This record gives sequence, C-alpha cells and structure tokens, in this order.
Amino acid sequence: MKPRKRRGPKGGSTGGDTVVDMVAIATRNASQSTDIARAASQVVAQRMALAMAAAFDPWRADHGEFARMVPEKMQAFSAASQVALRQSDLAGRQMRRIRSNETAIANRAVADMIGCAGPACLAETQFRFASAWFERATATCIAMGMLALSGQAATMAPIYNTVVANANRMAR
Repeated sequence: MKPRKRRGPKGGSTGGDTVVDMVAIATRNASQSTDIARAASQVVAQRMALAMAAAFDPWRADHGEFARMVPEKMQAFSAASQVALRQSDLAGRQMRRIRSNETAIANRAVADMIGCAGPACLAETQFRFASAWFERATATCIAMGMLALSGQAATMAPIYNTVVANANRMAR
C-alpha cells in the first residue's frame, strides 16, 4: 500500500515527512517482505505437493493451477517493473528539480556575497547560506528517502498481491 503524503495547496510536500515516517514505511516494507516470503513458501509447498501427485496420476492433476503458474508470475513482475520505471522517472525528475533549485540558490548566494561591503557582511552572508543549505539538505535527504521507500512499497505491491492471493486460494 502506497503511503499518503501530506500535500500543500499547490501539490508540493508540506514538509511533514520525517525520519519517523521513513522508519514507519521501512518497517511496513520489511513486514510486507516477510509476508511475501511466508506466502511464497506456502505456495511452493502446495505446488510441490500438486506436482508430486501429478507425477503419480497425471490425469487427475490440477492442470488449471499448473497453467496459472507462469502467466501470473509474468503479470506480477511485469506490473512491478512498470511501477519501478515510473518511480525511477519520478526520482530523476525530483533530483533534477533539486539540482536546478540549488544552482539558483548558489547563484543568488554568490551575487549576495559579491555585493558585500566588508568581511563582516561576507561572513554573515556565508553563514546564512550554509545554515539554509543544511536545512534543505536534511529535508532533501528525508524526502528522497521517503520517495525511495514509497517506490519500494509500490513496486512490491503487485508481487505481494499475487503471492498472497495464491496462498489464500491454495489454502482453501
């Protein structure tokens, strides 16, 4: 499940994403990975039993289940690949936007420093620029971490849905 981001009036992030939010998504992703592993092992065990039964009595084999195995995997991994590509594009656009913004800010800082009348003004301008940069760098790291973790969750979703549905269907 893709986590919802809080949005500002123009669709931009409100800055509400925190390290705590990142840990929550990472924990949810890890839990989902465990669920995938557990469900996949159940499906493999069930299908191995079906294969053994089919080896002894091919006429009574569950041919429908065998026919689903490859197409469902192809569909799940294809969907996951499409999501991963979209997430990669989103991350690339975000990084380009950050680079562009930082370049503009650096240009403004240089112009401000050139306009300084003396060393005190220059030191104050540099300090202001550096302080603001650290704040932006922290927020950017958190935002990119959230983007990566959200992308991981979105990419895993088709695989998770398929393997859990298989485990539930085969458990009946």
